[in-house]
Amino acid sequence: MAKHTSISSYLSKNFQSSFFTIFLPLFFIGSLVFIIKISALTAYIQISFVEMMQLFAYNLPNILFYTLPISFLVAVVITLLRLSTDNELMALFALGSNAKILLYRLFFIASLFSVILLILSLALMPQTKQQFKAFKIKKTAQTQININPSKLGQKFGDLFIYVQSKKEHVMQDIVIYNKDKEHSNQIFIAKKATFSNNNSLITLSLEDGSGYTFSKEGLKKIDYETMKVFHDLNAESFTYTNIIAYWQKLAKKPNRKSRIFFFIFASLIPILALTIVASFSIINPRYQKNYAYLILGVVIIVLYGIANILEKNGTIINFLLISTSIIGGGFYLYKRFVLRFF
Repeated sequence: MAKHTSISSYLSKNFQSSFFTIFLPLFFIGSLVFIIKISALTAYIQISFVEMMQLFAYNLPNILFYTLPISFLVAVVITLLRLSTDNELMALFALGSNAKILLYRLFFIASLFSVILLILSLALMPQTKQQFKAFKIKKTAQTQININPSKLGQKFGDLFIYVQSKKEHVMQDIVIYNKDKEHSNQIFIAKKATFSNNNSLITLSLEDGSGYTFSKEGLKKIDYETMKVFHDLNAESFTYTNIIAYWQKLAKKPNRKSRIFFFIFASLIPILALTIVASFSIINPRYQKNYAYLILGVVIIVLYGIANILEKNGTIINFLLISTSIIGGGFYLYKRFVLRFF
């Protein structure tokens, strides 16, 4: 027992060093991509540094979900190849271990990774996705009542607004553009305008202005002393759903009902790919060529390709058939290329 424990600790130590060497750069690259994505939001909503970190935290499960499986597989290949080329695996086998025990140790680690990925994809990601969406709606609502002067592209509901100047809470020389459902264009001009907020019912009050409607029938004009435009922020409010309700709701959508198979299959990639990559990573460097990295690249591309297919056309039957076939094929390769020699 002590011998097996020491061997397991030795393997874990080597695996950890390889894993963090790969994981940290991938995590940094993934984080950078999401930070750029978050920064793009500042084009139309104002975000402080603390709020940006909050949005980054919402995207953290996504980053981990896509970096952990690849980091695990690369770490397995690096660890086994290094132990093979340094003849340390031969020493481990001489101490009473064998390739089957080695696979059990790695399979335990792979199972832990798959459990973490399942929690990330099926539990945390749906919640953080809802939190991210709720944050955007809230900030957009705040932006809609904070119109800045001399800035294009600002919106109040479906209306585009341009303000020439602003003194405290009073906007001056305001232009509003709207394209309604009948495909006619409307422009409203006012000398002054103010916002008021009554229980999330935002009222835009226009004073001393004119309105123009352009359509196929011709041009219509109205003059007004006061006109009010209403926008209910509660109409755009976001309602959270629990995890079960979230996936049940998604299952009712024809184009997204198979999405859960993508997340489950991708979460199981550490288990599905382990025996395949290990079959070509445990080698005798004197007699065998190293094809491990080539096989690793092919396996990652194929498995994520299958995951994308399951996302569009996944069913319980083809999911189980594909998963069991991959696991069975992996054990066959491991038996043929590893167990018969070690």
